[in-house]
Amino acid sequence: MSSTSRASRAGAAAALTVFALVLALIPGMASAAEPTDVSAATTAATAPVAATASPVPAAVDMSTFNPGNIISDEVFFDRTTMGEIDIQAFLNARGERCSSGHTCLRNYRMNTVTKAADSYCTGYSGAANESAARIIAKVAASCNINPQVLLVTLQKEQRLVTRGDPGSGHYQFAMGQGCPDTAACDSRYYGFQNQVYGAARQFQIYAEGRYFTWYAPGRTWNILYHPNSSLGCGSSPVYIANKATSGLYYYTPYQPNRAALAAGSGEGDRCSSYGNRNFFRFFTDWFGSTQGAQGNLVRTASAPQIYVVVNGVRRHVQSQEDLSVLTARLGPVAVISDGRMAQLPRGAAMTRLARDARDGRMYLLQADGTKHHFTSASLVTRYGFAMDNYLDLPAAQLDAYSSGAAVGDLFRADDGPEVFKYDAGSRRHIYSQIAWDQERRTLGDYVAVLPRTTVNTFRTAAPLLGAGVLVKETSSPAVYVAGYGDELMHLPSWALASEAGLSARAVVPDTTLRSHRVVGTLAPMLRCGDRTGVVGEGGLNRVTGAFSGSPATVPASICSALTWSSKVVEGPVFIGTNGGSRIYTASTTTLRHVRDADVQRRLADGKPIRVVSWSPDMIATMAAGAPHLSDGSFAQFGDARVFVADGAAIRHVRSLETLRSLAGPGPIVVEQLPAAFLGSYAEKAAID
Repeated sequence: MSSTSRASRAGAAAALTVFALVLALIPGMASAAEPTDVSAATTAATAPVAATASPVPAAVDMSTFNPGNIISDEVFFDRTTMGEIDIQAFLNARGERCSSGHTCLRNYRMNTVTKAADSYCTGYSGAANESAARIIAKVAASCNINPQVLLVTLQKEQRLVTRGDPGSGHYQFAMGQGCPDTAACDSRYYGFQNQVYGAARQFQIYAEGRYFTWYAPGRTWNILYHPNSSLGCGSSPVYIANKATSGLYYYTPYQPNRAALAAGSGEGDRCSSYGNRNFFRFFTDWFGSTQGAQGNLVRTASAPQIYVVVNGVRRHVQSQEDLSVLTARLGPVAVISDGRMAQLPRGAAMTRLARDARDGRMYLLQADGTKHHFTSASLVTRYGFAMDNYLDLPAAQLDAYSSGAAVGDLFRADDGPEVFKYDAGSRRHIYSQIAWDQERRTLGDYVAVLPRTTVNTFRTAAPLLGAGVLVKETSSPAVYVAGYGDELMHLPSWALASEAGLSARAVVPDTTLRSHRVVGTLAPMLRCGDRTGVVGEGGLNRVTGAFSGSPATVPASICSALTWSSKVVEGPVFIGTNGGSRIYTASTTTLRHVRDADVQRRLADGKPIRVVSWSPDMIATMAAGAPHLSDGSFAQFGDARVFVADGAAIRHVRSLETLRSLAGPGPIVVEQLPAAFLGSYAEKAAID
């Protein structure tokens, strides 16, 4: 058996200093590697020692061995797992191959002595002819150590549980207490009762953390692979997740290397050690997971309440949704005894907020088995959690949740499909696929799933309909163009929407739009920021030239849904019909027919002519304005006066003779126009 003192295990002068101070507290030292058989003739001064691995169960999946979390605190310090009868039955089953002439552990008895209570154990009342099972049960209850841990330690140190031919030396040094690597075992710690009681008490001393700090939990330590430093086997950093694992390293301060783990129940290489490997293997094979009931989800047979046990405290799982978050990675719910449940102190209700003790990061746990980082404390509190109320899951369990995107502004309730965006203390329902696509461009795809009670704490604000979506309420004829905020613009015609390239539509329940603001009416001429455009051909065409009227100012949230074409209109805004020959100039509200190409060139005034095509339906929505008359053409405006077009102006022709002279041979054609059009032309001096 390879053993080590506390100081040599820690490999630090600090541990040497502590050793002298606490010697009176320490019943003995523990082994670092596995023992082989010990004959009955072993002397009282020397412990049995062997460097080879002892036989251990071969069926355990060693890929699940975690050097930083060999066993959980909940399991290690659970004294209620087995009573005396259970322990005796276990020893009978495991020790059935007892050789004739030997006293195997199942049959072992001794006269025990009384031990005083202290802060680590409640003492021991000695008695005559006590069985090993009774001693183990009484020690477990006194020192609050899982009796399964004691049984496994007896097996890994001396193979006492299954050994068919034990000698007196195996009982003298049953737990490896008082047996350093470099010296004979200390006779003060001889005897089965001394060994079991001393080891259990020692584990509580380790857990206290007062005298032993070298392998303290919550930190990373370099842990050796082998006790013989001359072999040059080295070490590697291990994050110690809990007190139980820390205690195992004080007891056996070496970790198995890759070869030891790959060897299963056999031997690895010259740098392999086996103590902690075999502890894990024996415990897992005999009693199941060293992490307890698959993540410590428990209930009793007599009550439906389910709890998650973290750091020895049970926390009520209040809903099926919360339970789904835990079972996604922590496994099913185990049924435990009422007595065991009663021993677990009750803490606050379970929360989906988890903290990584290694770096202090906070995560939201989800039912799909993912965890999502809260990047700030304000996000934690925003979503109804408290920075001081979290699940302090062991690292191995937290690592079982795969990492997803960080928590952001998108969330939903766990009992409904509606996705919301957080907006200044409010929740805004993302109502359409377009709205979702627009939001995910900047916010990503991750939607935090929260309890319904949390979602309901947010004020309800205007839903996000999607920028550019044409929306109406069921009972109302009014149609609006939505922005990505709470803005709406009235849509006067479907033709206008088509020319602007707006096609997505939604009919929403009455009152859906009550929180929105109508900020204007969409028009053919629009201003988006510092740009002016005219709708047409499925988008906006930029206008840099002059035109009549003021364009409709459009909020940025709606402008963002409009597509700008590459066409730039530098001169007047010319509108053509799809497949037609008529050309118009457009103002914000009217169209004026351009009577011929010469007039169009005159209006362009040397600038490039750009014609924007509109559908007949769109043209029909516009008011007809005064036409741009051909030079020399005649018109009347609701009275007897006749005017002749002179460029952009008109002139009153006072006499019939002059009219005939201007008209030339042939009939005189005078166009009849509404009197209201007269004001659209500049009047030059009359012609007599």
